[in-house]
Amino acid sequence: KPHGYCFEVRAAADNNLPPVPLKAMGRFVHEAIAVDKKTGIVYETEDAGTAGFYRFLPHRNKRLEEGGKLQMLAVKGQPNFDTRKGLKNGSKFRVNWVTIDNPDPAEADTDSLAVFKQGSAKGAAVFARLEGCFSDSKGRIYFASTSGGDKKGGQIWLYERDGRDEGELTLLFESPDRELLDMPDNICLQ
Repeated sequence: KPHGYCFEVRAAADNNLPPVPLKAMGRFVHEAIAVDKKTGIVYETEDAGTAGFYRFLPHRNKRLEEGGKLQMLAVKGQPNFDTRKGLKNGSKFRVNWVTIDNPDPAEADTDSLAVFKQGSAKGAAVFARLEGCFSDSKGRIYFASTSGGDKKGGQIWLYERDGRDEGELTLLFESPDRELLDMPDNICLQ
């Protein structure tokens, strides 16, 4: 069977339910998701050395199985911006989203970057091994890049939505030394 899909697991279910792939959410090496409770937007990370940061706009809030639109983050005015190196803590970028025309391409059977390549062709940004993702009560999205940064020790990013289709991306922290931060994975805040 094809791999690379998201599946919804209903916490209230008291028996096994059939697994239904949420194909509109994309077919790639998913790692984590975070849901903005105010908007219902689902943010997705991709665990690959060359990775994208995605968002899924469901047709209906809390009804992921009814489909929606998959998009990938792009830095405004800097097509294919590479976030993996050469940045300083506190760097900020105006961003927008590019639409993935085919979130479930047939070529994903043999190319795990098939969805990423669609976004890249439209100028989307590239990250290194995106892992954990967390949404706070204000809808801000925090996510970790396991091997990002000049030392390849990891980065912590913040995305803040500003209007429907734009926002700001901030590099909150990049590991200056792997003794301090060594390849972060999951992320949560209190």
